[in-house]
Amino acid sequence: MRTDPRELNGKTFDLLVVGGGIQGAAIAREAAMRGLSTLLVEARDFAIGTSSRSSRLVHGGLRYLQQAHFSLVREALHERERLLRLAPHLVRPLPVLLPFYPDSGGSRFLAWLGVHAYSWLSGRSTMPSPRRMSGKQALAAFPGLRSRGLRGAVQYYDAATSDARLTLANVVAAVEAGARVSNHCELLGATPDGALQLRDGVTGAEVVVRSKHVVNAGGPRADAVRRLFALEGSNLVRTSRGSHLILDARPGETSLAAFLPDRRIQFVVPHQDGTVTGTTDIDEDVTEADPTVPEADLRYLLEALGYLLDPAPTVGDVRFAYCGWRSLPAGRGPAGALNREAFLVRESVTSGELHTAVGGKLTTHRAFAERSIAQIFGIRGDDSPTRTTALPGGDGARDVRDPLWWRHGSRAPQLRELARREPHWLEPLCAHRPLLAVEAIYALRELAAVTFSDLMLRRLVHLQGPCMRRECLRRAHDLFVMERGTAIDGVFDAAASLLEREVAHLTGGLVDVAVAVAAR
Repeated sequence: MRTDPRELNGKTFDLLVVGGGIQGAAIAREAAMRGLSTLLVEARDFAIGTSSRSSRLVHGGLRYLQQAHFSLVREALHERERLLRLAPHLVRPLPVLLPFYPDSGGSRFLAWLGVHAYSWLSGRSTMPSPRRMSGKQALAAFPGLRSRGLRGAVQYYDAATSDARLTLANVVAAVEAGARVSNHCELLGATPDGALQLRDGVTGAEVVVRSKHVVNAGGPRADAVRRLFALEGSNLVRTSRGSHLILDARPGETSLAAFLPDRRIQFVVPHQDGTVTGTTDIDEDVTEADPTVPEADLRYLLEALGYLLDPAPTVGDVRFAYCGWRSLPAGRGPAGALNREAFLVRESVTSGELHTAVGGKLTTHRAFAERSIAQIFGIRGDDSPTRTTALPGGDGARDVRDPLWWRHGSRAPQLRELARREPHWLEPLCAHRPLLAVEAIYALRELAAVTFSDLMLRRLVHLQGPCMRRECLRRAHDLFVMERGTAIDGVFDAAASLLEREVAHLTGGLVDVAVAVAAR
């Protein structure tokens, strides 16, 4: 799937997209499906940043109704319905419980009106209508909910997803529509005559391409990309930090979306491989290093969980953690109050036009991509093929009993065919994660996993992170070396150490990756 950047030298494209998160991937897919010659480059790996560090929800944003962002909520709810239909293996319906306590923010009456407005804005949704629950019913729906002071609840529906897999599905779809994609390929800037300079992170080779239109989908680092074009002036993007804690998987499908006494909303979202809890929304400037979970966020999230759950989780119950930056429009006021609706800012540069994406939500990535391509190229946006075309794996029969279907959809038979001559590849990669050896082989052959960390963190996705037992890492690394046949991360001790450092930074040191998993 990955194009060697050296093959691109001297080529001209209709569109260059910089940034391999969900917005950049969706824009590349939209452009390629419209017949535009498209190149997507990412300095590191696809979904390495915010797009693998979200709350893993596909939702309208119930709290945005409080801020009167009705058009954003309506669009998100309609896109939620579309994703449920076009990517059923990656996006699943999620019953959500909104409990009421005497000191929680808001009133039951307004919450009831809010969820009905939410349901109405969704249009012809397949989701069930909201309903009231007594305290007893709420406790039955979500065992472990704090009973003290519980005054009842409202149940409504949203959807859950695997954000990194959803991003990668858009990248794969872009490639299958004709786009070229290169991760570990950095934009260096533009020359005075308008050529765009790229550097291959694998070989170190520097190449030039040309494109009149460049989409800057750098997310939190969008202003850094603008500086590569010598653009001055105020930043377009403001960033906030969102931390999440991962607990063990819990029984049932019902999640929590609860208002706390500080009026922030907190999620507790069950998945098959763990439970996502969070999040924070703290102003934080972008640094060279990725964000990491600070102690203050840990304390806040554990306190929030203590307010909602009984017994209250402790640090010892945290299995994994991660932190990401949200890309918000630069502006005054609390980060949580800023509008999340994405838009493009056009600026003239030596290569032509730079279009910087500002803001945006995971849920509305396709709709924003549709608007962006229509705006840049002056074409109709209401006849986009992405409105009805399934994401890779989203077509065909749904085999919900097959664990491989939930990760690969209708492409699961391709993985089984890959293992036809090597039946042992259908065995688990290790005893501590449900992922199969053939999934590692498939990722290395078909999904542009370049480094060992690419493979373990963003292809073999598990909510509790990769199994860090040395013997399990070694087996995965043996497959990596067998398939890659390159010097990249070819030495096991060095590759394992790089992975350990990345996981340690990602979790903020909350998980001692060298020993914590092995000690369980």
